[in-house]
Amino acid sequence: MNARGSLWLPLVVLLLLAALSYWIDQVVQQPAGSSQTTKSSPEGIMENFEALRTDLAGRPQYRLAAKRLKHYTGSKRTEMESPHLIQFSAQTGEIDTTARQATVSPEGDEVDLQGDVVIVRAAQPGQSVMTLRTDRLLAYPDRNLLRAPGRVDVDDDLMDLRAGAMEYRAAERLIILSGRVKAHYLPRKP
Repeated sequence: MNARGSLWLPLVVLLLLAALSYWIDQVVQQPAGSSQTTKSSPEGIMENFEALRTDLAGRPQYRLAAKRLKHYTGSKRTEMESPHLIQFSAQTGEIDTTARQATVSPEGDEVDLQGDVVIVRAAQPGQSVMTLRTDRLLAYPDRNLLRAPGRVDVDDDLMDLRAGAMEYRAAERLIILSGRVKAHYLPRKP
């Protein structure tokens, strides 16, 4: 009887190992929808994020900072809390943009800023500081382009403007307003 028991013991161990291997394989190969880490879980979180983009000569082009940055692997989406985008240009001056939150496209060429968006264009010779306010702004830093698809308020020393939408081409210092545009010109300050 001992001879028969000694034959069954290795067989039982092999069956247990086979069952354990099958279970591990099933756990590892679960479909993406049933994984324990959901698609809404970020792959990485950074606090006090800051990135600086320079041209080939090392001159700063723009700086992007945020209180918190979250990156999601599956969608390659990046979200930011309290984003701050500063675009630098010797010819056109500095453009400083802040918002409550932002999403960066997977390629990194579009920044969608939302909630209390404020854009401040630095003063230049012959032009005062200009402030633009909107609820949503699409920024294309590599193209020096800003688009506000909704209402925008523009203020400087000489005027107050309201419009239904706006496009700002920074390299040309050109603002294109559309929708209902209402302007109020202010008298020059002595």
